[in-house]
Amino acid sequence: MSIIDNRYEASGPDASEPDDAAPGEHNAQPIERRVFRDEIREKLIDGILTGRLRPGTRIVETKLAQQFGVSQAPVREALRDLALYGFVVNSPFRGTRVRRITPEELLEIYPIRAALEGVAAAAAAARIDEATLNQLEDLIATMRDAAARNDQWAQVNADGAFHHTIITAAGNRMLEHVWQTMRLSVTTCVTHSLTHRSLHEITERHVPVLEALRSRDPVKAEAAIRRHIEEPGEWIRAAAAATATADAEPSEGEPPE
Repeated sequence: MSIIDNRYEASGPDASEPDDAAPGEHNAQPIERRVFRDEIREKLIDGILTGRLRPGTRIVETKLAQQFGVSQAPVREALRDLALYGFVVNSPFRGTRVRRITPEELLEIYPIRAALEGVAAAAAAARIDEATLNQLEDLIATMRDAAARNDQWAQVNADGAFHHTIITAAGNRMLEHVWQTMRLSVTTCVTHSLTHRSLHEITERHVPVLEALRSRDPVKAEAAIRRHIEEPGEWIRAAAAATATADAEPSEGEPPE
């Protein structure tokens, strides 16, 4: 069974349409293509972010077109969007594949995320309403429930929604656009954090961020979210250093160089 089970059918001109339609009225292909491109792109993004499409998975344009019941044009445009957003990479002879983020890239992402979301949290603190604060509280409750069930993907999805809610609350469309281009990186950061701490601990680390936003103090909110993001980067950096040190040490019985 295909991992993407939704099919879309391109609609042709309605045979019952009157003959005196204006010139060009039948030609809705550009609109349809744009809709199909958006649908395909979001389906693929969902597959990547939820782990159904794993890093390194090859994405074949012709197979996707058959699966969605469309021509290759909207599929090609959707894959172009994914490449711009950093979800896939194209290479000669290997085709299009889901991007694999290296440990080095991951360490570079943390300070960028911290700075970006720090700006968002500071802006959000000054304008956030009770409904949004309650939404953030509900997302923490969802993460707690996922942790109790040991449901990693439900926790990751709620974690991403928590951060996206803060980005949206900032009311800065350009900032949100930049953050959206980092969605794969954000999810990768979260999943890597889970290799260092439990689901319960990762969940509770969101509470100080919510409390800082409730204070409506931009300085506190920025500091809280920056610490929230930078600390997992420190875990990964420390683990990488420990691994490098272990690899450099001679094995038992092996003389040092």
